[in-house]
Amino acid sequence: MKREFSLPSALQELAQLKQWVCHKDKIPKNPLNGMNAKANDPATWGTLQDALGALQTNNFDGVGFQFGVYEAGMLRVAGIDLDHVVRADGTLEPFALKIVEEMKSYTEYSPSGTGLHILCRVKLPAIGNKKGLENGCAVEMYNHGRYFTVTGRVYGEERAVAERTEEYRKMHEKYFAEAPDVPVAPSHVVQPRIEEMSDRDLLDRMFNSQNGYAIRRLFSGDFSGYPSHSEADLALIAHLLFWTGGDEVRADRLFRESGLMREKWDRADYRSKTLEYARRNQVGLYEPRTSPPTVIEKNRAAQIIQLASSVSDVSTSSLQLSETNGQDISYYIQNGYDNDEKRFALYKDRKTGFENMDKLMKLYPGLYVLGAISSLGKTTFACQLSDQLARAGEHVLYFSLEQSRYELVTKGLSRLTAQINMNHALSAIEIREGKQSSELEKAKEAYMSYGRHEIIYECGFDTTIETIVGLVKNYMEDNEVKPIVIVDYLQIIRPVDNRVSTKDAVDGHVRAFKKLQVENDLVVLLISSLNRSNYLTPVDYESFKESGGIEYTADVIWGLQLSVMNDEIFDKEAKLKQKREAVKAAKKAIPRQVELVCLKNRYGVSSYTCRFNYYAQYDYFVPRDERETVSQHIEPLRF
Repeated sequence: MKREFSLPSALQELAQLKQWVCHKDKIPKNPLNGMNAKANDPATWGTLQDALGALQTNNFDGVGFQFGVYEAGMLRVAGIDLDHVVRADGTLEPFALKIVEEMKSYTEYSPSGTGLHILCRVKLPAIGNKKGLENGCAVEMYNHGRYFTVTGRVYGEERAVAERTEEYRKMHEKYFAEAPDVPVAPSHVVQPRIEEMSDRDLLDRMFNSQNGYAIRRLFSGDFSGYPSHSEADLALIAHLLFWTGGDEVRADRLFRESGLMREKWDRADYRSKTLEYARRNQVGLYEPRTSPPTVIEKNRAAQIIQLASSVSDVSTSSLQLSETNGQDISYYIQNGYDNDEKRFALYKDRKTGFENMDKLMKLYPGLYVLGAISSLGKTTFACQLSDQLARAGEHVLYFSLEQSRYELVTKGLSRLTAQINMNHALSAIEIREGKQSSELEKAKEAYMSYGRHEIIYECGFDTTIETIVGLVKNYMEDNEVKPIVIVDYLQIIRPVDNRVSTKDAVDGHVRAFKKLQVENDLVVLLISSLNRSNYLTPVDYESFKESGGIEYTADVIWGLQLSVMNDEIFDKEAKLKQKREAVKAAKKAIPRQVELVCLKNRYGVSSYTCRFNYYAQYDYFVPRDERETVSQHIEPLRF
């Protein structure tokens, strides 16, 4: 069904910002790939044009605007959400009418038509609060970390999104400044036992507690700030277990009323493992009383968040195998060995698509690192590997921090034209310039046939490790598969803390990717640059930039180098000029003779070399037989 949306003129200025998302069942969706959007990750947002396009091609409910990540001192868009304030006769609740009149900024109806959204601009500290009022009404105010649905259905006079810093501050003070953190009953009042409270009363007590804002967000279905839906499930069920006094039946019943409820919760294995993990890590239980809360209770929110972030997906094999962890070998062989054997055997037939490599190795779950000097073809090699894995039926997530999706896809199309007919192949530059051919049309058809599960994320230089890990976990959650992850490249990932050294940042990122890989049985391939001091020497451990973490953490380490590096001249320290001339000549050769050197392999032959003819103009690596020198013969690709 086509969903209509008309942008009011007052919002034209916001249309230019890359802060738009779609939404489905109140959950924000990335307009670029349809996965869940995150309030703290601009990489998951798009333009209004992106959102409107996704709205028509996907089964989304509408579009929304993200307020963005808070930055001190910035004039930013903020919102006021007035719930259930439009009466049946179309008039407003008196308090809501007063807010609209005082703010004098853009106001529109909510999707239900029973509420209002006010958008304005403010320069204030981070704000995020919700308060329930009489008659089921509520007021919410946010200037970061949330999104508002945008309907375009203007209420009253159409006003611009105006600067209202002082009015917004006073409004926030009026409704939220004096709200107590924890409701503490007078000592002479006897509070009812948990089992005597109705679900509604218990939820109200939860929502008005010190951690009520976080609980309410989860209960409403908002899991922004969590790596995936599963971590949010775990966090909410941990809260519910605490507030129900450990009553799993009641916690399950309340969870089913929340916005996080989905079909996956009906899976007995997923539900029981989530409950078990939350129960095993539970910190205290709620007991109604009149005395102030203990330090343990005050710290529960931080402990629950830590709990949620420490587990990737409670349905993965890491939890299934944990029962034998720490037991003696005899117990392990009897109770866990067979499961590990079957799990490992699942991957024995997975291949790279490069014939010479597949004779020497299997692509088992692990952390792989590929390094090469600049402009040798490491990105092209990784892209070709990605395409070959996708063609074999694998799901592949390619995180590009340097090149655009268009650049990478045109590389793939160029390679396909060469595989179809080398004599009529088109380079990526020719394709970008608009040159057409029958081979290009066939290449597009071929790419579309196997590219359904191959996703390229344009990340940029501000991408952090949390963004990448979060997107991978979201994809696993949404598709219930274990994708192959390729990151291009390691040294560009922005450290969360800019004070750390480059080496510490790279080492930390390598460890984080290893943790992601181990917890989820993934293949993770990191592209790495090499030290400039090693550009004229054969590739080795020392060649890897800031290589400490790579050498000891990676399961497989590959280096890509020119075959000329085996010449005698490169064994000598002198003759720098001759070396440069030899490298320059080798790069100009068509095809370029390149070899992949395995420095480390935990899954088979510890070291090996695979040779390739690299047709750089067509972004195409062709495996080369040991006895072959330079061959122009290429077997045509069969579709």
